[in-house]
Amino acid sequence: MTHFPASPFWSVMFFLMLVNLGLGSMFGTIEGIVTPIVDTFKVRKEILTVICCLLAFCIGLIFVQRSGNYFVTMFDDYSATLPLLIVVILENIAVCFVYGIDKFMEDLKDMLGFAPSRYYYYMWKYISPLMLLSLLIASVVNMGLSPPGYNAWIEDKASEEFLSYPTWGLVVCVSLVVFAILPVPVVFVVRRFNLIDDSSGNLASVTYKRGRVLKEPVNLEGDDTSLIHGKISSEMPSPNFGKNIYRKQSGSPTLDTAPNGRYGIGYLMADIMPDMPESDL
Repeated sequence: MTHFPASPFWSVMFFLMLVNLGLGSMFGTIEGIVTPIVDTFKVRKEILTVICCLLAFCIGLIFVQRSGNYFVTMFDDYSATLPLLIVVILENIAVCFVYGIDKFMEDLKDMLGFAPSRYYYYMWKYISPLMLLSLLIASVVNMGLSPPGYNAWIEDKASEEFLSYPTWGLVVCVSLVVFAILPVPVVFVVRRFNLIDDSSGNLASVTYKRGRVLKEPVNLEGDDTSLIHGKISSEMPSPNFGKNIYRKQSGSPTLDTAPNGRYGIGYLMADIMPDMPESDL
């Protein structure tokens, strides 16, 4: 980069890009932490977001020390590989075998408006579980064959040498794996034994009704009239205003279209002429 024309400018742009990349990555990470907690415990999102950001900042200070590269390697080896595979396998099993792949495909059809290809059906139900289990077995075997350790620079030998983690390092490695998977059994126990009152967000209280897409303009006056008389709009006759309306009304009524106002000409006629029979409306 030093050989570029105006190299200081490109250096500033490069580090600015790194800052923006870090901020953009943290948006998704913090949102994934904050949203489940807010939905479950009904806490203020602003305060929780500040606490999570401060906690993440304090943890991130570990990686900017002189030994930070060793911690980066530790987190990369034991926090982003085996736990991620286990979580993805559990998600695949939950969707395809617990909830049901047929129901899931039907839900996708309702949401998308067309049936997804059968390719996804076989991939999600058969190919993906086998591939994920193969990767999990390979990862466990690789961890068993290669002892946990790191490559350290030995100043006396002027070369790198593989060293095993100390006892506290092994505890940290195991903790990274356990804490990454811990939400799965914890949430299962909480849901199974109803340890948290979540009646407000219970899926059982949500109703789903299939319907058809309307391809015709909706008659708003007819819908309002049907709500008054307790009939659906298809059963209501077309509006037929009597001539006495025009004899008693000197000018054309103004249609109230305010968002919080009453919509429809029938309501306005009732306000103008309260003695008019309801059948004329």
